[in-house]
Amino acid sequence: MKKLSLIQYTAILLIVLSSLMNLVYYSDTGNFDSPIIEFEFIKTESDAKQLFLENNSFKKDVIKGVHNQNLIDYAYMITYSAFLILVFIKLSKHKNKIIYTLGIIFSVLALIFDVIENIQLFKISELLVARVEFSPQINILIIVTRIKWLSIAFALFILAFHYYKFNFIGKLFALFTTIPLLTAILSVFYYTTDFINYFTKSIIFGFVVLILWTFISHLFSGSVSYYNQQKNLK
Repeated sequence: MKKLSLIQYTAILLIVLSSLMNLVYYSDTGNFDSPIIEFEFIKTESDAKQLFLENNSFKKDVIKGVHNQNLIDYAYMITYSAFLILVFIKLSKHKNKIIYTLGIIFSVLALIFDVIENIQLFKISELLVARVEFSPQINILIIVTRIKWLSIAFALFILAFHYYKFNFIGKLFALFTTIPLLTAILSVFYYTTDFINYFTKSIIFGFVVLILWTFISHLFSGSVSYYNQQKNLK
């Protein structure tokens, strides 16, 4: 039986934490439809109030649910960043070292700005409940949120150079992994109200692809095995 590597254990932990965030929100609200992504991308105080206020009364369960999700998100952000970094470290020891080292840099940037983002989200929640102006925090949030998500998009895009070297499945995965960055670029020329939804879901799908790849790549001729037994990387 193949032994799982640290990369694969990190992938499993990422799945567990993602599920935990959804379960925590469900336990607080009774549904899985969390506005946490919309919260990250708010542009005005009015946007935040639309998420957490109804008839000028606070949606206490939603506020609590998002707050608890953000607490778990500290572990989640460390895990997804570590997952990317471990993959890039493995790849950078062999071919295209400069490209994969750049992937490490983007992964670290994503973690740094995710931490700053979470701090702003907590501040905004507190000021919202206190009914105090929080425009300065939103201005910071707008910047750090976009840097975080774009850093992840660039990191996933770099992985396309790895996938593309292999058979049809690898090339298909390479295509999937370029979608987040392409979506961001296209939004500059053709912006739609659904951009955030398409963009963030494409990034989530990019992680699904990477997680799957770390478990199945050894099945393809000439592909990389992320299991502990195989040490050679082509």
